[in-house]
Amino acid sequence: MTDNAAIVRQALEALNSGDLEGYMSMYLPECQFVGYPADVQPTYEGVKAFYAELLSGVGGLHIEPIDLFAAGQRVVVRYVMTGDHNGELLGQPRTGHAIAVEGLTILYFQDDKVGFRVNQADTMALLTQIGIIATPSSTSG
Repeated sequence: MTDNAAIVRQALEALNSGDLEGYMSMYLPECQFVGYPADVQPTYEGVKAFYAELLSGVGGLHIEPIDLFAAGQRVVVRYVMTGDHNGELLGQPRTGHAIAVEGLTILYFQDDKVGFRVNQADTMALLTQIGIIATPSSTSG
């Protein structure tokens, strides 16, 4: 029996080292993705482009599992994504701000690959941290 949790850990190590192809190898080409920003196509190629943008826009990108466990064909990961906003991200030019965003992902495996992914991240925190959404302290004089 395949250790799906180990597959996820290996994929996260690949992403954290900047190996996008290694990360994406965990997914079936026809994988369905739910819960990404509206402008991200919910396809393998759309999500790959999203992660390429993250790797480009977030220096030192690191996704650290807080909780990671497997149940049957599912793997659940509660994570924190950290790094520095060192390049364009979601249309926002570099701010140099540190980011820390928590999220939760459920991965459904088929034949040792992910065939369906549900993602929920604190998008509001990310948008605030990179300056797309102003905070009261950043707008007061």
